[in-house]
Amino acid sequence: MEARKGRTSFSSLENALRLLQLFSMDETELSIADISERLYISKSTAHRLLQTLKSEGFIKKDGKTNLYSLGTSLLAMKKVIHSRFPICQTAFPFLQELVSLSGESAHIATLYGADVIYLHKVECDHPIRLLSYVGKKNPAFCTSTGQAILAYQPRETIDRIIAHGLPSFTSRTITSPSALLEKLAQVKQQGYAISKEELHEGVTSISAPIRTHNRDVRYSISIAGPIQRINDRSLPHLVQLVVQTAQTISAKL
Repeated sequence: MEARKGRTSFSSLENALRLLQLFSMDETELSIADISERLYISKSTAHRLLQTLKSEGFIKKDGKTNLYSLGTSLLAMKKVIHSRFPICQTAFPFLQELVSLSGESAHIATLYGADVIYLHKVECDHPIRLLSYVGKKNPAFCTSTGQAILAYQPRETIDRIIAHGLPSFTSRTITSPSALLEKLAQVKQQGYAISKEELHEGVTSISAPIRTHNRDVRYSISIAGPIQRINDRSLPHLVQLVVQTAQTISAKL
């Protein structure tokens, strides 16, 4: 959870929630010093928060390393959280088919602030290790999943993303607001987004919007793979697969 602009202090509950969100697949364990530094709180405050969360099973501590990780109480919530996104259950067989036909890993994502967060993933036989996983957040403006959703959002939502910043991740990252607006207009016109090495060198992703029952675009489906496999020769076929899968899922919703 990002610190809200202008905020200098947080309640204990807010700090506890911010603490839980520090953990990810890339960083499964953290020390008190790490937590204190990242949340801008004292080590004693971090310790109190950790003890409270530990007593409720949300955090566990390794007795040998003194590092903290997420606890089993969060696992008990997994099915409840998953049930709040029925799109994952609806889309699963179509994701599997997309992976089978494309040979690439497939995802479902939704907007989360200025980012996209992956709600579901089906791996291919040769995945790109650790670039994506369920719960992973990536900037919305430079990912095909984000662009496929942003293209259909009100201008104020897009402006908020732009105001958040457009940092460069590779030489191909779009960092100009006008260039981003131009690309989003193109995405909306053609019905899909392609991100060629905008976030990761050597990786291309293709995404298409998923429409809910009231025609809103809140989710997108995507595939991602190395430029050796997703290139000018394979793009037309892969784009067709992704768009058709998104349309099928939308019809089911």
